[in-house]
Amino acid sequence: MGLPGRPKSENRSAQHEGAPVSPAGRSKDQHHDAHHEGGPAGVNSDVATTVRGVPEPGELPELSLKRLGGQGPDALLLHGFGSDSLSWIVNQPALEGVAQLYALDLPGHGASHHDVGDGHVATLAERVADALDRRGLKRLHLIGHSLGGGIALLLAQSRPDLVASLVLIAPAGLGHAVDPNFLAAYPSLRSAIETEALLRQLVQQPRLIGRTLVARVIEQLERPHARTALRTVADGLARSSAALVDAAAAVAASDLPRLVVWGGNDRINPLSVERLTRFGGESHIAPDVGHLPHVEAPRLVNAEIVRFLRQVHGG
Repeated sequence: MGLPGRPKSENRSAQHEGAPVSPAGRSKDQHHDAHHEGGPAGVNSDVATTVRGVPEPGELPELSLKRLGGQGPDALLLHGFGSDSLSWIVNQPALEGVAQLYALDLPGHGASHHDVGDGHVATLAERVADALDRRGLKRLHLIGHSLGGGIALLLAQSRPDLVASLVLIAPAGLGHAVDPNFLAAYPSLRSAIETEALLRQLVQQPRLIGRTLVARVIEQLERPHARTALRTVADGLARSSAALVDAAAAVAASDLPRLVVWGGNDRINPLSVERLTRFGGESHIAPDVGHLPHVEAPRLVNAEIVRFLRQVHGG
């Protein structure tokens, strides 16, 4: 579970405060940058794919997959439920120093197609694998938050050719359980008051949930098919527990390098020490942080990911 973002003016302060950000609206500067680069701001448009129209019968809907830049091995950012690829904006500069970053909007999110199939995490993982295959990408370091972390787990199990390592941030499948009340409430948000109240459950720092962010969440939910798609994904996630447990067990039995980061005060997907211990690999628990460690404590999380990727890649 994550957050969509903010306009560029807020992104400046977000990089200092660790505030969530989103693609829902761009400033003049961003539109100028997009025109200058031939695509979305900061994205090489020759490898950016954005869904338009309806897929042909028998074809999977294509996803929005962007190359962000950077140097080093390929790494893919997978956001959480209700969020989008720009939720990583406070992490991107640090991670670009050790990896060639790609970011993807999950089905039903951001610029990707609203067709989410049955919403099961395995279905979403299949769509992600298809997007990577279309781009000819292999052996990526997967960095996934919450729902994106669950998808990364299933990819490591079903498509090991795509996965070089895992960085999982409060991932679905390793916690006690994702709060079903949050999942049910999010797609139905309409008023600013109820939206702010729900979003504050994600963090320990209420100042991160401002009026502009609240307005952007509601704006994105009002897009055609957005609420229906998210309800289907929420229901699918609830039905994916067994598949996620199996995937976590498969990874635990492997020698795949892995790092798990969790907020010590996560109320949305509370940490399970027992499951985390069985999973093995490396882990870091961020104190006084909620469900969004990469947003609330970006310096700490960035440093852990950079260290891990350098260690795995021998740099």
